[in-house]
Amino acid sequence: MPGEHTVKPQPRLTLQGQLGELARVWPWIEALASEYSIPAGTQFAIQLCLEEALSNIVRHGQSDQPITVDCARSAANRELMFTLEDHGPAFDPLAPSEFEKTPAPTSIDQLQVGGQGIRLMRRFAGSLAYQRLPGGNRLTIGFALPR
Repeated sequence: MPGEHTVKPQPRLTLQGQLGELARVWPWIEALASEYSIPAGTQFAIQLCLEEALSNIVRHGQSDQPITVDCARSAANRELMFTLEDHGPAFDPLAPSEFEKTPAPTSIDQLQVGGQGIRLMRRFAGSLAYQRLPGGNRLTIGFALPR
């Protein structure tokens, strides 16, 4: 309709350190998916990885400070990058842990509670990077953009 315009999604989402705030992530991702023509499978991967990382930040970060999630295209324009920053204690989710040295479960009976989130993120994300910040953490998760 003439005069109507589509509102571009904001490139930054700021969440408070509460699990209820995670409900705001899905609509934001849907808006970004529309803006960047992201296929449903990639949209699912983004949702899965962001919810896993954010829920861990909220549950284990011991901080009531805001969490920011920034979205931007990579310099080569091949990935959509999500950068999560929090003010919690140092935690490098990409550092090898004893849990990750065990083989991945081959059946539901072998599945252990906890520790599967990093495996999920490594499986569904195109790239992962961690950086310790003064007083916080930065996790960057990349997903391939359609060509």
